[in-house]
Amino acid sequence: MTPDELVELTRIIDTYNYDYEQVITPGSLHGVLWPSLNKLRQDPNRAALLEGWKYKDILQSVEYSHANGENSYIKIDDSEQRFIVAFWMSIYH
Repeated sequence: MTPDELVELTRIIDTYNYDYEQVITPGSLHGVLWPSLNKLRQDPNRAALLEGWKYKDILQSVEYSHANGENSYIKIDDSEQRFIVAFWMSIYH
């Protein structure tokens, strides 16, 4: 992931709301956020990219809570959607 791609991911996170999408669902969040967020999570330069990133602590917290692929507080079968919803809810609730 390039620094520019991280800026774009941040912009999407900051602006994806009900003005953009009439109904926000686990599927819509997954479609919009998962490709870039997962790319960041798997990037070999991840530590450098996360340094100073606005959502670093939230991402790390959600990763920790999903360490075994589960989160008992979010009842969504798809593990990727469950991760994205946990990330999103950590920001906006």
